[in-house]
This record gives sequence, C-alpha cells and structure tokens, in this order.
Amino acid sequence: MIQHLGAADYQQMLWKNGAGYTIELARSDGDSLDAFDWRISMADVKTSGDFSKFNGMQRILTVLEGAGIILNIDDDTEHLKTLQSAQFSGDSTTSCELSNGPIRDFNLIYNPEKWNSRYQWLCETTITEIFSTADLIFIFNHSQEPLEIEVEQQIFCLAQHESLQIQQPKSLKKLVLKSQRLQQACLIELTKN
Repeated sequence: MIQHLGAADYQQMLWKNGAGYTIELARSDGDSLDAFDWRISMADVKTSGDFSKFNGMQRILTVLEGAGIILNIDDDTEHLKTLQSAQFSGDSTTSCELSNGPIRDFNLIYNPEKWNSRYQWLCETTITEIFSTADLIFIFNHSQEPLEIEVEQQIFCLAQHESLQIQQPKSLKKLVLKSQRLQQACLIELTKN
C-alpha cells in the first residue's frame, strides 16, 4: 500500500506534557500517546523546557528550521543545528534550550523491541536510487523544491512537508528520488524484528 500524505492527512495534537503541539504525520495505530509502536511527527518548539517521556521507546530528533537547540539528555549535552540529528532513549530525562529563537523539529519514536529502524537525511544529490526490503518506508520532503519519487512504475510528486508512506511485505522495492536541486528528504525504513 502506497499513501501520498499532506497537511490534510496530518493531525495536530497536544504534547504528552501539555507544553506545546505536535503535528503527527503517521503512526502505527492507536489514538493514545502511550499506545503506538512507531510515530513520525514535527513539532514547533517555542520555549526551552522538558521533553515528554516515552518509556521503552527509542527517539530520533532532527532540527528542521531555526537556529538550533541544546539538548540535555541525562548527563549529556548535544548542540544541534539545522538538519543535525540526535538519537536517545525515551526513558531519558531530556530537556532543551533554544539557541536563538523557536525551532521546528522532526521526530521518529519507535519501539526497538518490535522494530529496527534506519533513519537518514538525503541532502547530497539530485537523483537517488534506493533499494529496500523494509516493512515500512517513509519519505518526507523538507525542501521547497518538489521531490519526484518513482516506485513500481508509479510517480508521486511531493511538495514541501509532504510524505510518501509505503507499507509492504518483505519484498525488494526500488525507489528513484529526483529533485531539481539538492534534496532535503528524510528516509525512514522500519523493519519488524
């Protein structure tokens, strides 16, 4: 099953700790913030503060827009600028400090006991060929340039912040991504354990 997702398909919801809003792009199932196996979202972070806990989950966060953030994860500190990522446990005590004004971030949260993840940003070329046997392939276009994706003789054109979600049994898929300029796309591959 292949789904082309845009703003009308995304859902805005309150953060688990109530301190802001998340735009949920896709999730495995369930409506509760405690009942999913994986979830992909964007969030506008307007103030420094604590992160919600997602016990038992793994998190990957990327700064999409803004000057950046300082992430405090347990006893560690990471400085993230645009399109830089951090991976950390949902059990960790995590807070952030804004470097210089609000940011927008992009998030994958998943259950590592049920799923293996491969998470990468494609920012180097105008044409990328991908071969994947993942159960779920998710591509998010961050660029203002349209991103054309060919999969199984079908062509999809993603505008900025649109996504393509491909759910499949374990069969090899070939995807060709094309952009007029350098791509700014996130490729997430999730495979069941």
